[in-house]
Amino acid sequence: MQVLIAVGYDLFQFVCKAFSGAIPYAPHPAQLLDSYQEKLQHIQYSAPTLPKLPTQTAVVDIHEENILRIGDQYYVGDIGTYLYHDPVQAFDNALMRLEYGQHIRLVSVQGRWAQVRFADVAGWVLKDALVLQADDVYPKLVQGIQYDAQHGETVKLRACIDDVFGGARGEHPLSAAEYVHYRLARKKRCIDWGDTRMRIPGTWQRKLRGEQGVHLAITPKTESVMEYVVDDIGHLAFVEAVFPDQSMKITEIGKSDDSTYTEEILHPEQWRELHPVFI
Repeated sequence: MQVLIAVGYDLFQFVCKAFSGAIPYAPHPAQLLDSYQEKLQHIQYSAPTLPKLPTQTAVVDIHEENILRIGDQYYVGDIGTYLYHDPVQAFDNALMRLEYGQHIRLVSVQGRWAQVRFADVAGWVLKDALVLQADDVYPKLVQGIQYDAQHGETVKLRACIDDVFGGARGEHPLSAAEYVHYRLARKKRCIDWGDTRMRIPGTWQRKLRGEQGVHLAITPKTESVMEYVVDDIGHLAFVEAVFPDQSMKITEIGKSDDSTYTEEILHPEQWRELHPVFI
């Protein structure tokens, strides 16, 4: 670079001297180079500003596993769950068929098997049959909802009573008989019907009269069954509570149609007009 500047400087002086005989003033090449370098040092280059890319938020899909805990209580959540002597589905290894909703306590886990105990019975079940939450096993009916055969809560209720009335097999809507039978079963009460059939609302008091352990009354009692007839149509309701003034809370399937669930408070003058019998 310095050589080029020096050559250019000498050429410039030669031309000026040849045409005018005088040498114009010009800074020495070394001075020009120093000045050029000084200017370079004072020039501030600013890097181009790049647009900021939008930051991506990491979405983490967290799946909480239902971890079985030794010593916790669980429910049998599958229909047709068997209790096995050993953790294998071998010939003649099943001890018994467990009821849907059966309370059991977890003892240990081995692969896909869970060792459980209830009362004085112990054995092995497939752990996928265990359910922790009661709402996943027992039905939870809602006021004003119709419960047809396909409704999830209908399926749960019929599983709890082992479809004793055959409603699931016939794909019938949930009935009043099934509902009160379920409520009695949850209260550890069971009516022994024997081979009596056509257990339809309006016939219970007649078919159960005189049966051992069955009492009929004309005054309400908490957790009893209320049977009454309106316009030749039989109805069954479950008495949830009886209050000091003899008013009561009842829950029922089929008051307004075949499968709608209702809850209501009946005052004494209201339920007496129905001429009910309490079972």
